[in-house]
Amino acid sequence: MKTKLLACTLVLGLLGAISCSKKEIKAGKFGAVSQSTMMLAASPPASYACFTISNVFSGKVMEVRGDSTLLHPQSSIKNVQQNANASTGTATAQNQKWYLIQQGTGAITSTTPFKIMNVASGMFLEAPNGTSGTQLWVNHVNSFPSQIWNIQLVTGQAYYVIKNSNGLVLTDHASSTANGAPITEETAASNTNRYWNLTSITNEAYRDDALVTFFHRGNVANTTVAWDQGNSIPLTNGANNGKILWITQDAYASSQLQANGSLACQFFSYHNSAMLQPSITNWTSSSTPNITTTSNASTGVSLLEIVKSPGNHNSTYSWPGAGVEVGSNVLLNTYESANGSTPANQVLYSIAESTSSTTWGAATRLTPNGMSGQTKMLFSVGMVKKPAGDTVYVWGAQSTFFNANAITLARFPASNPSSWSYWRGNSWASTPDTTSLTGAITVGSGTSTQANVAVSYVNGKYVMLQLDLGYFCDPNPHGIYISTATNPAGPFTTPKLVYVIEDWYNGHLAKYYTPALHGEFVNGRNELMITYSLNYNGQGGSCSTTTCFNNNQDPNYYQIKGVRIPYSLIGL
Repeated sequence: MKTKLLACTLVLGLLGAISCSKKEIKAGKFGAVSQSTMMLAASPPASYACFTISNVFSGKVMEVRGDSTLLHPQSSIKNVQQNANASTGTATAQNQKWYLIQQGTGAITSTTPFKIMNVASGMFLEAPNGTSGTQLWVNHVNSFPSQIWNIQLVTGQAYYVIKNSNGLVLTDHASSTANGAPITEETAASNTNRYWNLTSITNEAYRDDALVTFFHRGNVANTTVAWDQGNSIPLTNGANNGKILWITQDAYASSQLQANGSLACQFFSYHNSAMLQPSITNWTSSSTPNITTTSNASTGVSLLEIVKSPGNHNSTYSWPGAGVEVGSNVLLNTYESANGSTPANQVLYSIAESTSSTTWGAATRLTPNGMSGQTKMLFSVGMVKKPAGDTVYVWGAQSTFFNANAITLARFPASNPSSWSYWRGNSWASTPDTTSLTGAITVGSGTSTQANVAVSYVNGKYVMLQLDLGYFCDPNPHGIYISTATNPAGPFTTPKLVYVIEDWYNGHLAKYYTPALHGEFVNGRNELMITYSLNYNGQGGSCSTTTCFNNNQDPNYYQIKGVRIPYSLIGL
């Protein structure tokens, strides 16, 4: 992403010869923002709520094993076990927290079907078979009975039997009190190792496994399959109404996939691409094709690259970021670089929609006043069209120290996308203030944010998303934070920790960056969808620079990952 470059330039100046080409962020700026856990003894099941589930005999809580397999569906590795309760509040011990999700409606009884979803992985508790004594695992959501559970109150007690549709019950195997002991499915019996306490906790942010799986795309001709950024733009124009346009940056082509589903070891094909999702509820990859534009017509570069490079394709770069739809066109803030490591320019591209096919029209390069040519303030943080539709707000970021940013605001009339004005703190001007930063937005007690930051508009408020450092080896902390404001110029509330990233690659935390907010993806549960992207492994320390093994490179580690955050957790 374009704004990674400024942060990396500063890193070079401060830390010496560290190779960077992507935007990164400041470690531990906010620290651990805790929220007290609401503990209720003998909590009854609810139709949709978050719980810890503890065994009556051992006193230990059920968890998904917290290692590098945590975020993978397990076809053979059993990974549900018990452990001491490690939660100290919101966004801690996420692998020990579970959502009970009633299937259907009506009063909850001993025969009410539930699915049980893990907060850390977003996957569902599943019985692998019908054999008593088998350790449980979590898996992608499916329609099989093996993911259906009944929660039955033990007569005269305040604890429960949790029974699978196969008739076997959740069990602390062999009545163990050891940490790491397997949780199994076993024949029902009157024994406290088969009884469970439910403890209600505040609804937590959780990994959106449906979104993650959606981006696991196969080898379909004329598509892209792996990217290091994903912004979404809701469309309303004609037959496109209700569709979502996903904008990516550096992208691998489907033709680079091998028969085993891995990428052949090589560089990405395109600097950008776009996919057209048919609706906010359709999470079937095959239903979401790439679009093409005429931007690269007659250049020899695939039309899947929707915005052409400003010069030679392999030596210059155009990285689109935030965007909006205005009328029958999509507007994209686009960062241009002469060599991929030095900022050169930023422009606005206007892409003509097609409402009848995935073959879209021209991508027209616009040069707004005050933005083109200056690279100190990069307006890639967010772009929002006011509900009235007459004005578009754009947020920019200027690096002020190693992985620290000041955020400022610009706007333009929807009817004239090249006519920008810039907020100076108490008035608007025709050029941004990149020296004294008089328009810097207040966030919490100051005007500094981490470098990985995004802003959008959700449920009547402006929402700011930030990530802890995700570039270097095994970052700590590695959290996601949310702030809100009632005005586009702020002030924004103190950043609140809502989720901790736990993606592992080759034995270490994977490299992550490029946050984005997606307020259009409402799911009927008052939850905000946000994303970040992975880029294989962090640099330095014990993290290897190797990303390919036996000419195989897993595309799932160069893809978009999603999290759902309850509105109630962040004041929406």
